[in-house]
Amino acid sequence: MCGACGRTVVADPVFPGGRTTRGNLLAGQIIDALCAAAHNRIRVTGRPEGFTVSIPGRRPVPCATVADVWSAVFAASPATASVTFSTVQLEARYRTESRLLRAVVAASTVAASPAESRNR
Repeated sequence: MCGACGRTVVADPVFPGGRTTRGNLLAGQIIDALCAAAHNRIRVTGRPEGFTVSIPGRRPVPCATVADVWSAVFAASPATASVTFSTVQLEARYRTESRLLRAVVAASTVAASPAESRNR
């Protein structure tokens, strides 16, 4: 629970040092850029309390963790689960947040694993 606002804050393993609004915003930007690189029309926005996944033709999906975001992305666009994300361009953009970038990409791999096993 947040002491300042009283909202419930969900722990997220992508942020081992603790979640921050800045961390959520950056993770949302990273996931949004990866979705754009995968050529899907899904938009991801970081919020102080989590994330919002916007899927064309559907209501926005609120997500509490990065794993929840990836699950929503893969459910809306199953082909994205088989994409290997290239982070070369993002590494230059998020130079100081390279650990966060690696953690977000690793979370996508973990979230994609169940989707791949269902397709077999």
